[in-house]
Amino acid sequence: MSESSRDAFGERRRKEQLAFLVVKFLKAYVAFEAIHDLFRTAANGDSLAANGAYEQVRELEENLAFDLKELAHALFRSRSAPAAGEAKPAARISRRMLRELTAASEMRSIDSYLGTGYHLLTILRESLYQLRNYAPEYTREVAQIAEIEEVARRLKYTFSPEEESELEHLRSLAEVSLKLSAENESFSRRIAARCRDLFRGTAQVMLRNLESAAENEVLVQNLLQNRDLLEKVYGAGAAERIFRELCRGRDVAGSTGLERARNYVRKFCGNVNGLNGTREPRAPAVSSPASHSSPAAG
Repeated sequence: MSESSRDAFGERRRKEQLAFLVVKFLKAYVAFEAIHDLFRTAANGDSLAANGAYEQVRELEENLAFDLKELAHALFRSRSAPAAGEAKPAARISRRMLRELTAASEMRSIDSYLGTGYHLLTILRESLYQLRNYAPEYTREVAQIAEIEEVARRLKYTFSPEEESELEHLRSLAEVSLKLSAENESFSRRIAARCRDLFRGTAQVMLRNLESAAENEVLVQNLLQNRDLLEKVYGAGAAERIFRELCRGRDVAGSTGLERARNYVRKFCGNVNGLNGTREPRAPAVSSPASHSSPAAG
């Protein structure tokens, strides 16, 4: 294979990897919003331990989040940074250089955000595991102690000094267990809030990167095939805005961003499956990062 062929193959591969990463991130964002809803509606430790949050976090962490971390490492860390002394003199600074520097900074941010998000989800999964497996047992222990005391009261039974000492020991253990459970739930909620902040921050950086990726026809095609995800993550009308920006200044026909994106993909991609016969998405958006100046707390 000639050097030019290898370069073309490598560039095509990077385009595909970026497209896969973006679509997987959009899916992960939507999946975490469902998890956040479980945290929001859980009233106490028992419901958070038993409402399925652990299973959903484990699924997200083991699949989409892990894939995102690996894709980001392969995509963004494979490009070596300029060696010391290679920086161009100030007299040669151009708009293109600034764009490239911005893109490199955004890539590092995305890589860092996705890696951090994966590790936070791992911590959240373990914390929820503890809640799911131990919180119900702690609650049952307290109930059993209360039941013993109620039976003794009804029967007018007087505990011996040894029995009273043992009962007090059980009360102390139950109190410590409930305190640990409450602390674990509070910790889980803080980690979940941090995860949500990270997802929202990543979505903002990803959006800026998307709008500068007009040369990636593979990404545009994948976004067209998954534009319902754009609407869910970035809000109603986001797909049209993004496609309009991606196709700005391009020599393709169409009166809307969506039409121009379709024609762009037909012109530059050999595979146009999934672009015809699809309805415009009407799915309601989840809480959109695009509607906030900064990530919202969970």
